[in-house]
Amino acid sequence: MSAVQPSLGRFWYWHLLYWLCYLLVKFIHLAVLVPLDGRAVFPYLMIYLLLSCIAFVVTGLLGQRELRASHNLRQQAIILLCWLIPLWMALVPLRQYLMMNYAMLNYENDVSPLHYLLAFNLVLMPIAGWGALFMVYKANVLDRLEFGHQQELARQARMTRLKVLRYQVNPHFMFNTLNALNSLIVQHKGLDAENLILQLSAFLRHSLKNHTEHLIPLKEELDALAAYLAIQQVRFGERLTLCWQLDDKALNYKIPPLLLQPLAENAIKYAVSEMKGEAQIRITVSLTDHFIKLSLSDNGPGAELAAGWPRQASSGSLQNLAERLSLLFGAKASLAFHQQAQLFTGEISLPLESLDAID
Repeated sequence: MSAVQPSLGRFWYWHLLYWLCYLLVKFIHLAVLVPLDGRAVFPYLMIYLLLSCIAFVVTGLLGQRELRASHNLRQQAIILLCWLIPLWMALVPLRQYLMMNYAMLNYENDVSPLHYLLAFNLVLMPIAGWGALFMVYKANVLDRLEFGHQQELARQARMTRLKVLRYQVNPHFMFNTLNALNSLIVQHKGLDAENLILQLSAFLRHSLKNHTEHLIPLKEELDALAAYLAIQQVRFGERLTLCWQLDDKALNYKIPPLLLQPLAENAIKYAVSEMKGEAQIRITVSLTDHFIKLSLSDNGPGAELAAGWPRQASSGSLQNLAERLSLLFGAKASLAFHQQAQLFTGEISLPLESLDAID
């Protein structure tokens, strides 16, 4: 377990407060009882002030050192006893010496064995009280450290899961693209093959460049989607047309990378590739008061299905996309599908409060 550097300031605050409270109670006690015997209060006050200062310094340095250590509570209790018992045994004779030589100088006959027993108890109580409170404080520190450790492990697991979900998209895409490239090469379409390679390079460059980033500019995400769809246009030729409807204000925000690509991939696989006539994909980005809405629509056969895209699509990249949104935004983000006229649409809603605006 690492050192607890951030807790040292808080420790010294409570440490000082404890000894000040002890001094306050002790001073009130002496101010009330000592005058009843006709004795001067000042020597007693100075003696206890000196003893408290010694205890304050020793226990403070001890507590600071032990907070930096990685002992469990049982080990910590043993170590405290090994330090506090000698401190107690050293302060008792010091107290008695000061009392006999400065406070009770004219009352030697009043000194009895009871006074020595009382001295042991009076010195023990503040030291034992400090030890008990320190153990409570150390237990709280250990609990907070354990909680922070668990939170960090959960965060790392969450980030690892996000990466896995994100990269599960790429194998499908690469398989389709390489098949298209092979077909172009067989047909001796060199220019088309070269264009496909350029678009593939642009898309992969985007994917690799942002693989460690949580949010990227929306414009970069749309550029990567454009590169992906350009690859598909090489595959399907002129019968695939694209329609872009973008809100310029929405481009001022950052979003997680590769959100629209799963929607595009499923539209190509289950709609465009099933068509023989003209196919259209419409990409819409709109901005409301609280959300950015990213939607992708197609006019393929999927629009005629009661459940939209085939059921097997929901167990693949779309399910991964829904899980990514849940991990990133919880219930604030949503992935919805709806059918209207001859268009089947997948829509992603992202909360603006969880996104970064571009300066």
